[in-house]
Amino acid sequence: MGDVPAGDEKPLRVVRDAVHNLISFSEEDGRWIKAVIDRPEFQRLRRVRQLGLAYLAYPGAEHSRWAHSFGVCHVAHRMLGALRQHYGDSAEEWKPLADLRREILAAALLHDVGHGPFSHVFERAIPRVDHPPERYPKDHEGWSERIIRECFDGELRRHGIDTDVVVGLISKTNRDNLLAKDFISSQLDADRMDYLLRDSRAVGTRYGDFDLEWLLHSIRVGNVKVVGESDPVMRLCFDSGKAIHVVEEYIQSREFMYVQVYVHKTTRAYEAMLRNTLALASAITDGDPTNAPAPCPPALAKVLARQAITTDDYLELDDFRLWCTFLDWAEINDGNDDRYARLRSLCQRLVNRGRPYRLVDLNMRYSDDQKRYPKAIALQTELRGSPSAHSLYLDSFEDLVYRNIFYRQSKEKEEQEDQAIQFVHENGNTDPAEALSDVIRAISELEIRIHRLYYDETDRELVDRLQKDGWFG
Repeated sequence: MGDVPAGDEKPLRVVRDAVHNLISFSEEDGRWIKAVIDRPEFQRLRRVRQLGLAYLAYPGAEHSRWAHSFGVCHVAHRMLGALRQHYGDSAEEWKPLADLRREILAAALLHDVGHGPFSHVFERAIPRVDHPPERYPKDHEGWSERIIRECFDGELRRHGIDTDVVVGLISKTNRDNLLAKDFISSQLDADRMDYLLRDSRAVGTRYGDFDLEWLLHSIRVGNVKVVGESDPVMRLCFDSGKAIHVVEEYIQSREFMYVQVYVHKTTRAYEAMLRNTLALASAITDGDPTNAPAPCPPALAKVLARQAITTDDYLELDDFRLWCTFLDWAEINDGNDDRYARLRSLCQRLVNRGRPYRLVDLNMRYSDDQKRYPKAIALQTELRGSPSAHSLYLDSFEDLVYRNIFYRQSKEKEEQEDQAIQFVHENGNTDPAEALSDVIRAISELEIRIHRLYYDETDRELVDRLQKDGWFG
């Protein structure tokens, strides 16, 4: 970040961004933000792709978690600025945000600092730790909390930022400071606003776009009834007279991005290959890091052996480290063990974008298809421990496009029941989005659902088995 004069004002920290153009912070904020992003734990995010393996399907999807995290901080900064301008410094709606302003920005900046290589796919691909220590991280959010506490606490506190509050805003189960938390973890937060625009721009689509400027213009604070509270509490809302259509656009853009990008069949095929690569390497390792296919980074060897790792170990792992490992494994050879030949083949296809897995669609569009999904589960279970176990992958993804308040009350934990997008009226009353929009109410009934059986067509024994069992009929 460079210092650029701004008339008679103090210098601004300015970065040119592909999505938001010029991102700037005041010298006061810029000082602590620069101190945080200059730490190696944050710079590591430059070596973690935002969309994992999606660039194998969309060549432009090369952007990093670093760019996204910085963009989220910028969007949160703009959201705060819009509310301050609308209400004024002395308003009751602004005061709780003024008190937690830096914590909100820090949480926005650091919310993804715990992502492993290839982003979300890594935490789904690595084997579970056999005997995890107490409070051992279960996912990237858990690792984010640990990394923030162990690596950023001193820097944050030096600038008057409460680390406990920052971690609380990121945690899905924490219910303190709900208004501030809405900026970081809700169905219309700074994170989603940035990644939809950034990912859409990177992959070259248009249907991920929405009107960010009007959304920011319409942002408000309203009193909303929440679970466990007798009186309404202040939550992030949107102006019912201005924002209904832009919120509809935002929700639809998220639906389109999931269907067309995030669960794209080719991306998921390579993800299935990656999962099988790590599963096969873990089987070779067999609980002992010294057995890991060589060469292998020590931290990855421990992961493959199902052993707990330290924060320093975890921070050693990024896309670059794993790709170098896969490049080495693409030349691995052990004539006495067929598993090494399979590992070599998988790695060669990953690093050179070889032919991805083929798939059988199990999306149950017809009544006869409904029997195929449990049949696929049984097949995967039956092959466990066999040579073909790492040539097959059953991929399942189910999620509602928009989780309305009724869905949350019936299916999810209490702390997530009240995350519906809220509109506030001129009289101060609030309503969930589906109560005011026929479009959102209809979308609330839509579920993104994919069930695909991916298989390696080079495994002739498996292909013959699938052919015999009628999977290709």
